[in-house]
Amino acid sequence: MRMVFGVALAIVGGVMVCAHAAETGKSPFESLGKPVPKGGLMGCIVGPGPTDGSERIYFNFRQEGGKLFLVSADPDTGKSEQYQSPVGTGAWGFIVGPDNKIYLGTHQGDDPSDDGQVLVFDPKHPEKQIQVVGRPSATETYLWMFTIGKDGKIYGCTYPGAKLVSYDPKTGALADLGVMDDSQKYSRSVCTGPDGKIYVGIGYGRGNVVMYDPATGKHESILPDAYRKEPEQTVGEVYAGVDGNVYIKATRVDPAKPDAKPGDARPTTSVTLLVKDGKAELSEKPATAVSHTKLKDGRVVQNPNLNGTYELAATDGKVEKKTFTYKGASGIFMVSNGPLGRIYGGTWMPCEVFSYDPATGKTENPGNPCEVGGEIYSMLDHHGSLYVCAYPGSFLSKWDPSKPWNYGHDPDNNPRGFGPLGPGHLRPRAMVHGPNELIYIGSYPEYGRPGGSLGVWDPAQEKLIENYHPLVKDQSIATLVYDPGSGLIFGGSSTAGGGGSTPAAPEAKFFAFDPKAKKLVLEEAPYPGAQTIVSMALAGRKIFGVADAGKLFVYDIDAKKYVHKAELGLGEMPDCSLALWKDGKFYGVSQNKVFRLDPDTFATTVLAEYPGKIRCGLAIDDHGIYFGDKAELMRWNWPAKP
Repeated sequence: MRMVFGVALAIVGGVMVCAHAAETGKSPFESLGKPVPKGGLMGCIVGPGPTDGSERIYFNFRQEGGKLFLVSADPDTGKSEQYQSPVGTGAWGFIVGPDNKIYLGTHQGDDPSDDGQVLVFDPKHPEKQIQVVGRPSATETYLWMFTIGKDGKIYGCTYPGAKLVSYDPKTGALADLGVMDDSQKYSRSVCTGPDGKIYVGIGYGRGNVVMYDPATGKHESILPDAYRKEPEQTVGEVYAGVDGNVYIKATRVDPAKPDAKPGDARPTTSVTLLVKDGKAELSEKPATAVSHTKLKDGRVVQNPNLNGTYELAATDGKVEKKTFTYKGASGIFMVSNGPLGRIYGGTWMPCEVFSYDPATGKTENPGNPCEVGGEIYSMLDHHGSLYVCAYPGSFLSKWDPSKPWNYGHDPDNNPRGFGPLGPGHLRPRAMVHGPNELIYIGSYPEYGRPGGSLGVWDPAQEKLIENYHPLVKDQSIATLVYDPGSGLIFGGSSTAGGGGSTPAAPEAKFFAFDPKAKKLVLEEAPYPGAQTIVSMALAGRKIFGVADAGKLFVYDIDAKKYVHKAELGLGEMPDCSLALWKDGKFYGVSQNKVFRLDPDTFATTVLAEYPGKIRCGLAIDDHGIYFGDKAELMRWNWPAKP
């Protein structure tokens, strides 16, 4: 072992490992706090209160900084209480059960044992908080939606096996009722018919609606083939109407209009079908869906907000504004360098932006810059304005952090929301400057679809001027790098398509796009069988890329060949986890390591091992390397020089 700049070095398993020396006086890892003290609002329902005849409004919150929770608000007094779950970061399924208890169904989280669980809250025994009922299916990680059957059971639809599950509050029995569609992953909506049958909406590869008979345990598809035969018909949605009937919403994506511009959304046609005697027939008009947010006196809960506000609309038209309080913390989804020397980041569900000023230690959380509920995937500093692009729809906005926050769509708004980018854009994983400072945005595609798009945004015109859909056949765009020397946009793909789709390509591609010729000039697989190129960066005339779990490749742009390939041995790396620093070295993060990569020798040095889990990264400045761990913004501090 030897000392270099106050750092102890040792060789471990052939990789150089670096640990801070005790005399640096500063912890190598420092928590900078939880930038967004909010939870993600998953749903709102009206249910029974703690005493007979009383009512409460229940707000269902997810959070990455802890476990999911419920907020109960008294509509008359305004008093609110918070109740915690022992498991799960969030729940989609949310319903008042036949026993007047509140039931939730968890989604996939950090701990696999929390996935797909049925939870219960008893309003008459709030001291018990939220309790675990159990997991009805060992294979399912999401319980999307619940319905109450005529038999008093609670039925739920699932992912990734497109199953139907049930729970009987009377007996405590949980049941896996089987796969509802052999080719799909999502059973996404569910409702009960007047005939006692359970109806399930299926997607997202090929739309379907399935009728399940609790009496026989048999199920069959009832969606006419006319609403399933086209590739664009990716999902069927079911809902219960106020008239007691079951309705289906079937949507088709139509051919693009001849005068369509880049970024224009494909037109869609939706039809409503009424289910009668187990058959789906066209309905003259959509039906009003059953509301779960109406109080006994007719007041309706509207506009619930994660900031702790909601409204009560009375039958006479009077609207009363209400508030509630809670404690939560949003998970950090990405971090980035940006304007004013600050570190920026975004959280997921809710989609919030934050900034951290290393000079003052101050964190700001101004709000949601994209009016979507998912998460920001990519950011880019453009002359002091921060372009942010978010899921769903690859929704693009521009924000000047030096000016007051005033979100809207007009030129004088800040941030200014431009909207979704169009076909092939759902999750905008990559955003870089290209020739003439045009902005290139690469995305994963819509649900059920293969083949992501490359969009070209002109900041001067403030519009999308080109959209290549898809750019790489059957592949999504995961990472992008611009090389000014050649004028080429280099990228890495992923075999994954939109949610619910099945990969159609055997391996991820490393590619080069020529903006002048407007075509791909390179497309090849650096590693056979690799599924995703998670990160790329440029040093001199070489592209450094990482595929899957730490498979490094180095491509010489001038020589047009790979000059180095190696297993880094660092474990799985998050997306966008490699960056070139001003010392000429690459720095990166894996799930539990901070490392340095020498672009000349290709040697990798582990600088520190993080005791937690690095979930996203990275940003880098004179203070250190920034990343996210659940709801906390973390920094690995540069070692002190002697």
